[in-house]
Amino acid sequence: MRIPGEKRSSQPDECGNRAGIFAEAIRDNLMDLAWSMLSKETRGMRMGVWATRNEIDMQEAYRAAYESDHPSRTSMMEDFRTTILRLWPLEDLTELGVAPTTYLDDDHAFAFLPFGLIGEESQVARGRMMSGLIVPMLLEDNEWRVDLPSWRLLQQPGQE
Repeated sequence: MRIPGEKRSSQPDECGNRAGIFAEAIRDNLMDLAWSMLSKETRGMRMGVWATRNEIDMQEAYRAAYESDHPSRTSMMEDFRTTILRLWPLEDLTELGVAPTTYLDDDHAFAFLPFGLIGEESQVARGRMMSGLIVPMLLEDNEWRVDLPSWRLLQQPGQE
């Protein structure tokens, strides 16, 4: 799959590194860290899905999302991790590298985390066909955040 946009550097950058930290947090079950790296829209979407699925009032879902000691927080984070692992199997989250980021504009980008890279190979500077994870990112409050609704930006007009 061709990732739309342009590369602004031949080296991995902060955006790609943050995507890698997010994937590692999911892998290592550090869900508070992973949750904190989501865009506001993604967090809101996940709260709504979790609340609807579990027939929980949205105010309660909001509290669970933002209060680390809330009794429902663990359930929400387990649901979030399970959802991500349906898209990205746990075994795919090991030995990920970081490739140069592809930018759609100054606020939207796709980080690419190629599979099977370790040690000195963990950063990819030159282009070559590789399998890996494409992570949609959004610059929000001066910080790159994982923005799952931005998957819609991968679909370009005329593509099937």
